[in-house]
Amino acid sequence: MRHPVTDIALLAYIARKKADAISYTEATKACRSSSSASRALHQLIREGLIEPRPKLLGLRYVTQYVITPRGKQVSSLALQLSELREVASRASGKQAEPAVEPEPAQKVEKPSRKVPSAQKKRPEKKPQD
Repeated sequence: MRHPVTDIALLAYIARKKADAISYTEATKACRSSSSASRALHQLIREGLIEPRPKLLGLRYVTQYVITPRGKQVSSLALQLSELREVASRASGKQAEPAVEPEPAQKVEKPSRKVPSAQKKRPEKKPQD
């Protein structure tokens, strides 16, 4: 299953940073959760936009995700798309606000539908002999 919004968010992050490689930690910052980051990284690897490469850091290896030339092109397009979305959301937010505030509606009391029921008299109990 494809989650394009997460993919686009990660690609836009890559373009903003002008990165040649990113780490898993950076991907989680861009996607806002570790599961979304994993899903997006795997999808971009399958599409050939990034390549995982091990890197020796101190005494242990960490995975760096190197952005391919095709990935750089797609990431710049994703950045443009995310910027257009931001502009569109701002524009639609301004249009949604009314230019003139409507007058407050007058409160009209509705007549009650309940009709008072006739009071029923209970028959008096006769004392038993």
